[in-house]
Amino acid sequence: MKNENKIIELLAESLQRQDRHEDILREQQDILKKILEIQEKLADQLHRMNDHLLTKQEKMEDRISRLEDKVFKG
Repeated sequence: MKNENKIIELLAESLQRQDRHEDILREQQDILKKILEIQEKLADQLHRMNDHLLTKQEKMEDRISRLEDKVFKG
């Protein structure tokens, strides 16, 4: 009887530890999801900023080209 009680106690403690580990894993999963969402937003913002800068660069190159045409050919 004493051994059975000890076994039951050990199993109960083991289940409690397992529950705590599952809770920790759920929290870590939530944190990782948030990190992933933030990284995706940052990547999107970087792509938009890059597109914007490339557009600005193309406009500058066009202006420079037109100015060169006026200065050297005009």
